[in-house]
This record gives sequence, C-alpha cells and structure tokens, in this order.
Amino acid sequence: MQKLTQKDNFILRFEEAVKSCWNNPALDDFSKSSVTYGELAKDLETMILLWKAAGLKKGDKVAINARSSATWTKVFLASQVGGFISVQLFNGFTPSDTASLVNHSDSRILYTEKATFEKMDFESISEIIAAIDCNTGELLASRGNFAELYAKRDEIFAEAHPKGLSADDVCFDARDLDDIAAIMYTSGSTGNPKGVMLTNRNFSANVLEVPNHFPFHRGENYVSVLPYAHIFGLTVDMLIPMCLGMHLVVLGLPPVPSFLKPALRQYNPRLFFAVPLILTKMLEDTIGEFMHSKTGEAKLEEPEKHEDFCEALATIFMKAFGKNCEYIVTGGAAIPEHLEKLMVEKLKVPFITGYGMTETAPVISVGHKGTYKLKECGECLDKIVDVRISSEDPENIPGEIQVRGEIVFSGYYKNPEATAAAFTEDGWFRTGDLATMDNDRSLFIVGRSKNMILSSNGQNIFPEEIEVVLNALPYVGESLIVDRKDRLVALIVPDANTTAEVDAEALKNVMDANLKALNKKIPGYSQVASYEIHFEPFAKTPKGSIRRFMYK
Repeated sequence: MQKLTQKDNFILRFEEAVKSCWNNPALDDFSKSSVTYGELAKDLETMILLWKAAGLKKGDKVAINARSSATWTKVFLASQVGGFISVQLFNGFTPSDTASLVNHSDSRILYTEKATFEKMDFESISEIIAAIDCNTGELLASRGNFAELYAKRDEIFAEAHPKGLSADDVCFDARDLDDIAAIMYTSGSTGNPKGVMLTNRNFSANVLEVPNHFPFHRGENYVSVLPYAHIFGLTVDMLIPMCLGMHLVVLGLPPVPSFLKPALRQYNPRLFFAVPLILTKMLEDTIGEFMHSKTGEAKLEEPEKHEDFCEALATIFMKAFGKNCEYIVTGGAAIPEHLEKLMVEKLKVPFITGYGMTETAPVISVGHKGTYKLKECGECLDKIVDVRISSEDPENIPGEIQVRGEIVFSGYYKNPEATAAAFTEDGWFRTGDLATMDNDRSLFIVGRSKNMILSSNGQNIFPEEIEVVLNALPYVGESLIVDRKDRLVALIVPDANTTAEVDAEALKNVMDANLKALNKKIPGYSQVASYEIHFEPFAKTPKGSIRRFMYK
C-alpha cells in the first residue's frame, strides 16, 4: 500500500488546476451561471476573507445543508483551501435535526436554503453568526457585525487585492494530511449523532487513485448529478473533477431523463457516475418499449442469435449520454441483476460498478471495463487501502469487509463509543458489509452483517439478495424482507408511477404472481412465505438506506 506524502495533498492538486486552467470554464449551474477557474478563485478568496473578517479561525467549521449547486461547491472548496472544516448535512434532515447537528458540530456559519431555515429556530443555534441562502446568496440571519461585513464583502476583497487576483497570487492553505477536512453526518439527532471525521489524507488518497481507473481528463466537460451531502457525490462527482481542472456542470435538477438527457447531449461527458435508479430510468426512457415488447423480450433471451438487435438497442441507449461516453459507473446501492445482465452481457455497454463507505471518503473497490464480473463491486484499490474478509474461506464463505489505510476516517465527532466500536482490536475498520473475495481481489457483497437473518435450520439469509430480485418484478417500487416468527415476509411499496390506474384486486393479482416468481428465483431455504403492501415509502437514512429497525 502506498503511503501518501504532502506532495499528494489534494489542495495542492486543486491549486495547480486553478493556476493552469485560469481562463478555462470551471463551474456551472446548468443553464443558469458559469465561472472560469480564475473567477472561481476570486469567489473562494472573497468567501475566505469574509469568514476571517467575521472572526473565524483555521479549524472553525462551516456547515452546508442544501441541494447540490455551484454555490455548494464553492462553500466546500473555500473551507478546504482556507483551512476551515466543512460540515455536510443531508438536506433531507428535518429543520430541527439540522439545528441540532449544527450545534453538535460546533459550526459557526450555515449555508442552507430559505425554505429550510424559515422552519428553524435561529435562537437555538446560538454559536452560528450567520445563515446564508445557497440559492440566492441572501443573508437569512446574522449576529454581531456580520451583516455589515457581508454587505461590503467585495470591498474587503478589493482592499486585500487592489490590483485584482492573478494566477500568481493563488496560494492555498495546504494543511497537514492528517488534519480534519470535513465532517459528514450519516445519522440525525436521535441517540448519538455520527459525524464522520474525514481527513485531508482520506480525500487526497481518493483524488490520487480514483482517476487512474476512469477517464477524468483536464479541460473536458463533466455532468454532475449526485447529491454532495453524500460522500459518493462529494468526492467522485465534484471534488475529483475540480482537482483535475475539468469543467464541472452541476445539473441542480432531479436526474430524470427529461432533465438529464439535454445536459448530457449538450456537454457530451466522457464519464458518467450515477446510482442504479438513474440508470433504470434511462433504460426505460430510451429502450423500454423494445425491452418489454414480446418480440424484444424474445430476442433479449437469446442475445447471441440477435446481435444486431442488441447492438441497435445499445446505440439508442448510449446516445442518450452524449457522443463521447466511455464509462457509465454506479455505486451506492445494488443494481437489479436482470438490468446488470442486460447492460453487461446483452447490450455490452461500458457499465461498471464500485463500492465504498462514507468512512473511507469513499472508494474501496472499482470494476474495470472489459474484465467486469456479474455481481461484483470491483477490485480492491490496494494502492491506498488494505482489505480483508473476516472469514476462514473468503472466496466461498461471506465475512465482514474490514479495511485500513490511507482512506480510513479518523473517528466519529464527539462519539468515542461509536468510534471504538467501529474498529477491531488490531485496528481495522469494520464496514458492517458481508462479502466474499476472489483471487483477483474482487468483492461480491451479500448484505449487511446486522441485517443477516439466521433461519431455524441454521442457514444465513441475506435479505438484500432477495430484495434485489423482488425489486425487479412488476409494480414493485421498493421492498424489505423481514423475519416474522421464523417466516420470511416481504414488505412491498408499489411503484406509484405504474400502479396509479390499477385497482386493488389487480394489484393483488400482480403481487401474488410476483411472490411465486420470486420463490422460483431464490434458494429453497430463503423462500418468502407472504407479503404485505405498504403505500407509504419506507423511512430512509441520509444515505438513502431504509431504516430497517422500524419494520421488524
């Protein structure tokens, strides 16, 4: 495993990109605004000078609770290059949870959205000196002389740089690799909040290694659709492109085909990262009518006999991603097996997946085009992380994925108990994910250790494996497999888009058929006995995972 040095510091890489790409496009809010790297440097310097004038010191915290945007990106980057700590809060948190986590994190300034802030009690977040709207820049509330300083922030910049800012003036604060760079909260205010403390080293390792596996190219366009309040989006979809001097276009809209396709066709990115749900919608939008026709289904069952048909579908699908797309990459959730087979084996589109954690900032493994294996989560990035499986036979018997190395976080903020529980006695981080690993060091995840169900006959059952199959069946939006008195029961939330005009009896008939189809596709020891229909979406964590404990 490679040991990072100060020259690998991601802040130095970003500084070099800013200087080299000074007049190049840097950052867009899709169809709204655009700045060059030189203009971005000025915006970052203006923020930093304002924060310092307001009394913030190095190591102070700046919280962000908003949807992804160019301003979100600027706040994060300013906190990094100015020596501050960025605190990421999921914009799906309730206003009261947001206020509690702002307090827990000891943040001094909050960038948020007006609609959220209006439901918060400013008096309850007493250490905050200002709240600012990410969308408009409006000062929502302040204390002390911050309002006066905010009004003259351009004057403060002009005083510091009377001749303006040139590329030669740029000198970012490349703090120590082991300094805390960001705190990302993965849970709300109930119990002990888990704020993942990520170091400069953790981000630098990802910025150093991940581009070796994907076509991130300086000066090229990159369309960003993932939420920056999640580590996958923050690092891979925003930070890495910026550190490499790319042109980052933040979609800022729901990543549905009607919004996504125009952006992809306008900017023609070489690389596109998404969660499986986005790809599912793109498949349905582009080739759904062919996939679901009787003729199409028959041809896709025998792709080797209908190569021209499969090639035509692949061409239609890939055209939606622009004319340059070389890689489509997913992470963050399991992709239904039938869609994985469709893309990899039948359409042969350049699809791969990877695996990571918030606590590893995030990438642990990535797949590779041309050698991709079904159900894999990629090969371990051995240059920046050591990976082991806690199993006597890792290739055949699942065990917990445990990691150590340059990407592993330093602990949970103000939560020593959770930090201690997250590591083994010999210092490996316990991911909680169960997997096997083959001779190529490819990971095959089967589920979460805490979710595993031990059947009455001693079989280990991983509900996620059943749910992936069930979620691919007609009219199923999402599902949970739970253990009820030694019987497996499926809790199903119907897909609202496809069941809007279906009556209760028709829906029951479809779900009855789904249960039979499901049990034909899974082993005998994991047969599902019955199902329940839930018409409200399952409660989710900030990562988008279902809060399983609420449905046992």
